[in-house]
Amino acid sequence: MTKKLYLEWSEKILFPHMEERCIFLADSWKTFTDQDSVIELKPEELEYEMLTMPPKVTGQIQPLDVFCFRMYKGCFKKISDFVFLHDLPVQVHHRDVILRLHSLLYQQFQSPRFENLIAEAWHKSGYTDERFMYVNPAKFMFDKLKGSCLHENCRDIVLLVCGWCKARLCFHHFYDAHHFCTIYLP
Repeated sequence: MTKKLYLEWSEKILFPHMEERCIFLADSWKTFTDQDSVIELKPEELEYEMLTMPPKVTGQIQPLDVFCFRMYKGCFKKISDFVFLHDLPVQVHHRDVILRLHSLLYQQFQSPRFENLIAEAWHKSGYTDERFMYVNPAKFMFDKLKGSCLHENCRDIVLLVCGWCKARLCFHHFYDAHHFCTIYLP
C-alpha cells in the first residue's frame, strides 16, 4: 500500500465510519509512519490514536491472524484437498480457479452463522475480556458430511454444507454452478 493510498483510505473510508473515538492498530509497514499527514485529515471531533505492532509479531497479536485467517486457510485447504483426492478436472493452482474459490469461500464466511468470529478474534488476541460464542466454519461446513448433493438427480459426493442455507453441495454445485448464497437458514 502506498502512502497516498493509505491517506486516501483514511480520509474517505476510515474516518467517515468513526463516531467519537478510533484506535487504529497498524502493521509496522513504512507506509504507516507519517501520522502527521493522517492527523491533518481526521475530523476535529474524532479522538484518534494509532498503535503500531512491532515487526515480526503480527501473527501473535493481529486479531485476524490469530484466529480467523487460520480457519479460512484451513477451509480453503479442505476444498483443494477434495479436488486432489477425487481427481477432479480443476487446476487449483491457476489464478482464475484460486480467485473463484476464494470468492465462494469468502461468501461462506460472510454468513450470519459465523458473525462472532471476528469479535472472538479480539478476545483471543488479548484486546478484550469479553468472550463470544461462535460457530467454527470448518466444523460446520466439513464435519459429518453424509448423503449426496442437495440438487435433484445429483449423486456426487458432498464437498461441504453451505454456511448460509445448510445445503449439502458437491464440488460441481458449489464451484461450477457458483453457489453464491445469501439465503440464511438458522
